[in-house]
Amino acid sequence: MRFFFILAAALLGLSLPGAAQQTLSLEQCRSQAQANYPLVRQYGLIEKSRNYSLANAGRAYLPQVSLSARASYQSDVTQVPIDLSGFPIPIDLNIPIPDKDQYVAAIDVNQVIWDGGAVRSQKDILRASSGVETQQLQVDMHSLDDRVNQLYFGILLVDEQLKQNALLQDELQRSYNQISSYAANGLANQADLDAVKVEQLNARQGMERMKSTRKAYQAMLSEITTLSITENTTLEKPVLSSAAAGLQPDSLPEVRLLNAQSDYLDAQKSAITAGNMPRLGLFVQGGYGKPGLNMLNNEFEAFYVAGARLSWSFGGLYTQSNERKKVEVKKSAVDVQRETFLLNARQNVAQLEAKIEGIKEVMKMDDEIIALRESVKKSAEAKVANGTLSVIELLREVNAESLARQTKSLHDIELLMAVANLKYVLNQQL
Repeated sequence: MRFFFILAAALLGLSLPGAAQQTLSLEQCRSQAQANYPLVRQYGLIEKSRNYSLANAGRAYLPQVSLSARASYQSDVTQVPIDLSGFPIPIDLNIPIPDKDQYVAAIDVNQVIWDGGAVRSQKDILRASSGVETQQLQVDMHSLDDRVNQLYFGILLVDEQLKQNALLQDELQRSYNQISSYAANGLANQADLDAVKVEQLNARQGMERMKSTRKAYQAMLSEITTLSITENTTLEKPVLSSAAAGLQPDSLPEVRLLNAQSDYLDAQKSAITAGNMPRLGLFVQGGYGKPGLNMLNNEFEAFYVAGARLSWSFGGLYTQSNERKKVEVKKSAVDVQRETFLLNARQNVAQLEAKIEGIKEVMKMDDEIIALRESVKKSAEAKVANGTLSVIELLREVNAESLARQTKSLHDIELLMAVANLKYVLNQQL
């Protein structure tokens, strides 16, 4: 009965998810990196900042209200110096003299009727600036995919090398057993066994170096993706379709960033024109003070003034042409950057496409080379058994076969990595 309980527990443990070996795909790693990268929170912050700024700019059309109060004392006041003492007809004319202390409190209300498009231009600049920030963030997030690709394929390459290293160690152990039997029959000596032992130690050293490299790669990939990637984590070898031919500039985040910068400069140029247009508005001022509007009245009284105001500053017209030309120069610089980037991108695409075709051609001969190396190794083993070939020469053939298998594995990963890099440059889905 106890045996059945133990068996059931073991089967249950095998069925638990935690007991299974973790398997990850390239797409999972990239998605996790994008979702957990700190910069991703910047998207929401950019949008909120843009909305707040646009709302503030729109409030320029609301009535602008201000309150002011003043109390003053002045050394002299306005008087009417009329002397009627010598006039033949007596006239009783009493012109009051204002007090030297004055008080006023007023509320001013100004309403914009037409601002020459200044607020609209300000909103366009805010939207364009937000667009530049968003596109810059997309460029940064796009570069994150490249970092994940490099680490992911780095681990895949090390894993393939570890597999080939394990096969090499098995082959060396088999050779060691054969040489031991030859030594027992007098066909080999201790030096031959030592030579095989040295190759076994070299293979183990290589294995340790590879494991160390993998630990470094998996630690960096874990940090970027926030996934727990260990030596027991298996990374799936991706199946990548061929990249679509042709470079689509508008699909590239770097080009979209440059386009956004160009739009921002256009908005600035429009703002220069709007800044030199006339302004029309209404105003109302209501207050209470001594004196009021009647300067000769020494009593506190309420007052108001209402009207329309037209203002036009001509100072900006002197520099408007040069300011617009400065913006045009900056826009031309952006155009040059775009052309340069696209030229480099096309060269990069051509280089990667040629590299992919070259790897495919080389891979056609990998299996044939491995078969020939294996045949040569078997022939060498037979010669060693007949005493016509040294053990050192046999080990050379064993290593040559192992290198041929490693080269084939390297080509497999190189092809996948080249296709992934091409898709990254073209900004295409895997």
